[in-house]
Amino acid sequence: MAIRPCRPLPVTLSLLVLALSGCGTGLHEADGSPAPSSQVAEIRIANSLTTDALVLNALSANPTSNGLLASNALTTLFGPTAISGPAHIRLQLQDPDAQKFMEYLVGCALPAGDVLEWYDPRAASAGPKKWLGKAGLCPDWADNAPTGECKRLVSACILARNNALGRRVELSIRGEHWTGPGVFTLEPVTRPAEQDPNPLVALNSFTPCAGTQTGEVRNCGWKADAIGSCTPGSQVWVGAGGPVSCPGPGLGSTTGGQMVLRVCDGIVGCDHLGGRFITEAAGSCAGSAPVTSFTCPYQGSPTTAWFSVMTAPWSSLDTTSSATVAVSSSAGAQYNLSEQQVYGMREGAFYGNLFDPVALHPQVNVYVAREGDSYTVVGDNVHVQGSIYRKMYSCYDPSWSSGTAYSANRVCALPSSGENCAATVTGPCWNSNSSPGMCAIQDGSDVSGDGDFEKCKDNLGNVWREPVTTWLNSACDTVQSAAGTRSCGRK
Repeated sequence: MAIRPCRPLPVTLSLLVLALSGCGTGLHEADGSPAPSSQVAEIRIANSLTTDALVLNALSANPTSNGLLASNALTTLFGPTAISGPAHIRLQLQDPDAQKFMEYLVGCALPAGDVLEWYDPRAASAGPKKWLGKAGLCPDWADNAPTGECKRLVSACILARNNALGRRVELSIRGEHWTGPGVFTLEPVTRPAEQDPNPLVALNSFTPCAGTQTGEVRNCGWKADAIGSCTPGSQVWVGAGGPVSCPGPGLGSTTGGQMVLRVCDGIVGCDHLGGRFITEAAGSCAGSAPVTSFTCPYQGSPTTAWFSVMTAPWSSLDTTSSATVAVSSSAGAQYNLSEQQVYGMREGAFYGNLFDPVALHPQVNVYVAREGDSYTVVGDNVHVQGSIYRKMYSCYDPSWSSGTAYSANRVCALPSSGENCAATVTGPCWNSNSSPGMCAIQDGSDVSGDGDFEKCKDNLGNVWREPVTTWLNSACDTVQSAAGTRSCGRK
């Protein structure tokens, strides 16, 4: 298959960058790899859909395909055989970016546990596949044509999950649903992410063990426990029954057989001696109950750093033992943090409608051309000033030092020139010193205190009632470090 010329690759960054090799879009979440913690009532999902894949794929950026998605049930367009769905859709799926786009559409629309079967027509990977549901914003789309509310909320979710670098960043997505409270809520305890921020790198520790494996150094059979915060430079103890000093009372507890612990830097799990690895423990004081200590790392803030804890039975054959983890620190480390505590930096709101072929920029028409057994993606090298989707919008939290620059890095494939954007940046979401806010509400009524912007206007003054608001763990999670000093500073 003839694949498009390679576009510029992202610079290599610490932890949160997808360092692409060639022109691929990275590991598909639908290929059987573990998905990050996300479900209907706790919408925390990763964003690693590249802006490039979002704005110039052969489904959403093709008027015919876009119209089919906007007016049909997903199960009528996709299926597990080589003749499932319309011939036009089957042809467009030769574009790997179209496949990636559908992975994120299904992840936003369908709930965790639901799947959409489809057939990959590409010769190198041909066969039946599955896209996995996650957020459950529009379950009815599986078997029915989507409503307007459905298209708008799924559009907002997809836009929120894109960024120019394709980083795998965990987001807290907040908003309101037309069915009422219960879809958008906050996790009382947030678990560490179970996939590496680089989608091309496997995080093996959360996969099942092959055969019997034992001890704390193995990289399989682990469970994500919870996230904690600490003061950089302070000493932190983490235990599941082991004492801080010998002899002494146990910190935490273990039920059943022997358990092991691992501590990782940040809000993502880690492998033994991997880049985020801090420490691990299998016992203490000549006993089997684990406890360990570490110096709280410096992560850019002089006051707060984040750490993650993983637990596992000593033997991979043990399916009944469990650990209750506790922490101790003279500097007041906290543990079992909630989604609201971990994701405390409001980014902005995303809103509009992707699924409107009339609203595509007139210069945009991405399609797959066939010549014999060769397939070429045509039209994906266009440069369009501003947004390719002329009914998609984004506003930024007024706490950004330079909200316009930040948003351009967030939603434009070519931010330096303002080209090939996934949305039009409308301004601050809420009132700032320089301009009025674009949204009428900054904390919707469904979940009090979650800080979701509602009733947000576009640049023509039209009000959109299905925005989603994103919250981050760290300010520079979704933009290049080279641009960080000018675009991800906070007031």
